Amino acid sequence: MESTQKQIVIGLVVIAALLAAIAGVLIWQNNSNAIPAPSANAADTSGAATAANPAATTGTGMPGATGTAPDAEFNPATAPKVASGQTPEEYVKTYYQACQDGKFVDAYKMLPTATQAYYQSEAGFESTLKGYGITGFTVQPQAEAGDSITVVGAQAAQGMEFPYTWTFVKGDGGSWLVKSRAMGGK
Repeated sequence: MESTQKQIVIGLVVIAALLAAIAGVLIWQNNSNAIPAPSANAADTSGAATAANPAATTGTGMPGATGTAPDAEFNPATAPKVASGQTPEEYVKTYYQACQDGKFVDAYKMLPTATQAYYQSEAGFESTLKGYGITGFTVQPQAEAGDSITVVGAQAAQGMEFPYTWTFVKGDGGSWLVKSRAMGGK
């Protein structure tokens, strides 16, 4: 009986060590991918991957921590649109509220098309977000620079915040289009 208890204790210590290592790696990755909060001068409207818009693939050809599909390009014709009378900031709040409320199909449709391609389907997106255990969110005021707006929003899950910088651009007719969502932003 005593040896069984020792094995259980050893097993629990090993599991705790593994969880601590995983948490450390996640924290390190989040800090190494952090980008500054958007400003009116920092909006990237070129679509190019830069330090301020890391929506690029890693050297392996796999999507980076940005949640963007490899080689995905912005197409105004297929981009989700912000509803008339709604600001990009309100759009991001609506997205996070849908995620928190478990309305994953609605939230999936609000994502940039490149991010939708990354998740591959509404079911893939739902499966991923259910695993996070979302407990809340915050959205910073939008920053406008000409025909571009950036909004930083963060979901709270598993005792951490996961910030994303959303970029919106003006489409034909003056409506706002969802261009991108990149991890980081605080």
